[in-house]
Amino acid sequence: MITGSSLSALLAVVVIAFFIMDFYFMLRYDRDRLSGKGWSWDYTLLVVGLGLAVVLQPIFFPAIGLVTGQDWGLALQMIGMALILLSFAIHIWSRLHLQKFYAERVEVQSDHKVIETGPYGLVRHPLVTSFFMLGTGVFLLAPALTTLAAMAYVYWDFSRAARQEEELLSKTLPSYQDYMIRVPKFLPRLKK
Repeated sequence: MITGSSLSALLAVVVIAFFIMDFYFMLRYDRDRLSGKGWSWDYTLLVVGLGLAVVLQPIFFPAIGLVTGQDWGLALQMIGMALILLSFAIHIWSRLHLQKFYAERVEVQSDHKVIETGPYGLVRHPLVTSFFMLGTGVFLLAPALTTLAAMAYVYWDFSRAARQEEELLSKTLPSYQDYMIRVPKFLPRLKK
């Protein structure tokens, strides 16, 4: 297994890559929004804090992590890294289709519309799916109490946000109710 400072460095690359990707999309599409910026400071600070805890844990608190010399430990980490990379690809694909309608809070813009292109034709919340994959991937890459807590938070917070968003959009966008019937929530259907 990758451990200690090597694992921290790898986790730092993942966290920094996520922030670069996120800020790039915010800068690119926020200027097109009619209702102000899509990011919020409280969410950003929370994610920075979680990121720091995850990155620093293998160095300062290795005892709360799982370490094994068995081959399955490295295999678990490789699966985790694959999930992280896949989550980044889905995240980028989703943000390219959502564009200015992305926000770090539940909201409806004055010119809001239902996006049904790209990943939004397969699932209603591909960004949430990408966050689930990212949280799970980070946990598999660095199995520890900190990453377990971060993964639990991701699942709780984004499930709650998706539920709130659906309630709001189904009230304000008449076509959203039909979209909810046709398109699954987080995972695509295997058969039509």
